[in-house]
Amino acid sequence: MTQQTFLNLPRLEVSPEPPYDPLQAFVRENHIALEGSGCGPLSGLKFAIKDVWKVLGSTCGNGHPLWLATHGPDEFTSSIVTKLLEAGADLVGKTVCDELCFSISGENWNYGSPINPHDPRRFTGGSSAGSAAAAAGGLVDFSLGSDCLGSVRVPASYNGLLAMRPSFARVPGDGEAPYCASMDVVGFMSASPDTFERICPVMLGEDEKPAAFKRLLIAEDCFKSVNADVAQALAPAVEHIGKFFEKVEPVTVAPDGLAQWVEVFRTVQGYQVWESYGGWIRKHRPHLSRGPKERLEWASTITLQQFNEASRVRKEIVARINALIDDETALVLPTAASVAPLRTAALEEINSTRLQSTNLLCISPLSGIPQLQLPLVRQHEVPLGISLLAARGTDLALGRLGAEIVRRFAD
Repeated sequence: MTQQTFLNLPRLEVSPEPPYDPLQAFVRENHIALEGSGCGPLSGLKFAIKDVWKVLGSTCGNGHPLWLATHGPDEFTSSIVTKLLEAGADLVGKTVCDELCFSISGENWNYGSPINPHDPRRFTGGSSAGSAAAAAGGLVDFSLGSDCLGSVRVPASYNGLLAMRPSFARVPGDGEAPYCASMDVVGFMSASPDTFERICPVMLGEDEKPAAFKRLLIAEDCFKSVNADVAQALAPAVEHIGKFFEKVEPVTVAPDGLAQWVEVFRTVQGYQVWESYGGWIRKHRPHLSRGPKERLEWASTITLQQFNEASRVRKEIVARINALIDDETALVLPTAASVAPLRTAALEEINSTRLQSTNLLCISPLSGIPQLQLPLVRQHEVPLGISLLAARGTDLALGRLGAEIVRRFAD
């Protein structure tokens, strides 16, 4: 079925706002809902998408009312959204994200911050905040988000979701608001391992060759980069995950230190984000909250020489990861540095947690390999995530393994 014929299918009624939104997860001004094909592997499932993708009949908001006001109606529907609709799932709405997606807290002073269903006092994490809240709160069966520095992985960790950041370019990203050309990907999340496993083949397609995971590497430098109580809380999950492998070995991921990798990431991301937003910001002068504003101001100062040097070092990082992780190997590490921060936390505390988490979150985007977030642990009575990284192109095998790990942990 082609996209053109698909878009002639009946559309759900478009109301001023979603009919039921107790978690403040959905956008209102540009809300849209579309019925799926009614048949296919995802028939009967409902999904939501982060408000960064084009959907014919709507307008992309990208987390800021001025972006919405200065961009015209969507000319087409992004191919990944069309693919899910053709597979039978119903799109129930677009979800709130951080301003211009340049944060991981889930806070948006323009539209309000989606509510974490595990603890309303805490942030959902972002920038795919509404997508995570909707999936965790049972408003949808699964949701889509975009992920550069953890924008799917962090909210999934904070909200107790299974989530995938696929290999770079594994899932087509057409129709997405511009962000970071060399590291941003389409990710997805669900509260149910059965639903997640059902989604994986549709989202990812088949792996080029079968992957049989036999060796688990424990990222010692990553576990040392988080507070001791976090590492201790994750220990039972590491032990459980290890049962699915023949060998378990410790490893140092970044021999020269994760801090160097973070600087490489920040430089590449910042330069490319400013390439995406700089012209629009200079033209329209949007009012931004402190965090995104400060990061964008810094991004505007990055020179081409700095970007080229960071890109050179990035190639060395890719070589290191490729040498470390083959098709039979997975790497386990914390997803984020803590549970979801309290909404009353000072900005300095949130930024400190963000920096600590960046040590963990930069590895997948720098190397282009897939990362799977697993909801196995609770600390302070709320979810705390743990992740598996695997070789590029083993995404489907990794997703299926993760679903089984979660099911058997529940047993």
